[in-house]
Amino acid sequence: MAADMQWWVRLAEDVRAAGRGELPPEVPLRAMRDGLGFDCAALIASGAGPHAAVVNLDYPAETLAYVTTTYGRTCPVHQLALRRGTPVRFVDVPFDVRETRTYQDAILPNGFREGLTLPLTPAVARATAPGYVVMSSSRPVPLDDGSCLALTMLSHELAGLVDPGADGDGDPADLVLWITGEAVEVRAGDLARAPLNRAELRLAVRAAVVGAGGRVGFHHRAADGTWWHVRAVRRPDAVLVRIGRAPAVGGLTGRELDVVGLVARGWSNERISLALGIAVRTVRSHVESLLIKLDRPNRTALARTAFERELDTLDALGAANR
Repeated sequence: MAADMQWWVRLAEDVRAAGRGELPPEVPLRAMRDGLGFDCAALIASGAGPHAAVVNLDYPAETLAYVTTTYGRTCPVHQLALRRGTPVRFVDVPFDVRETRTYQDAILPNGFREGLTLPLTPAVARATAPGYVVMSSSRPVPLDDGSCLALTMLSHELAGLVDPGADGDGDPADLVLWITGEAVEVRAGDLARAPLNRAELRLAVRAAVVGAGGRVGFHHRAADGTWWHVRAVRRPDAVLVRIGRAPAVGGLTGRELDVVGLVARGWSNERISLALGIAVRTVRSHVESLLIKLDRPNRTALARTAFERELDTLDALGAANR
């Protein structure tokens, strides 16, 4: 293989760490690019809409735009890789690459003479591939067969880099953060688009740190009216925060979510009214509405549903913290 066994072991360890959110995804991708002798590399996430670049290492902007659109949708080289489920090099293509639009729009303008597409293996059989890795080189030497086999074996774990820290709950994140003390490191997404400010993030982190289970999940409505699901999980010396868009929860209002979050903690109507600054009769009215909307027979069942579905809010967390 192009790299020795120890190098592959270190790479696999970094891939797993990045999949858990402990390292930026660009760390193992950069190691792959440099260790295997490529000039450019990108990790692309597939989706219902336009594909998105999770990491881009030195592809020009116009080339990356092509890779995430036309290439990922219609290029026969990419489709071949998806059908085979294994890395595809130029040498593996059973037709003349020079006849493709990819050659004219991406390969030729950049002087690439070899490349590789690695489809990532989904966690569930027959599920849509979560994304792919593309790498390009100005050298005419294709990657050796042993390295292609090793990449195939790593493809499932590399898929974890698309959505770091996912634990199989089926809830994808738009933003993944690794928070240590006051330091906030982005693992995926754009921090500028976070629906929480720094103070709200600190509250979520504190709740995860002091919580008995080392995790907290809640729903949050941003200023623009969009709903988000936030989950913070305590890790050794850090907290992993995953934030993803969420639909309106069962038609519940923001105040009803505040109330049900405190009901799940076993609070009485009187205590909830003091914490939220509303009348006891208003709390009682919210509880009755929640029983109807969530189709629960009693307060105990309501609390269980709230816990299981993480029906909680920042206001409820803040009240509990106080």
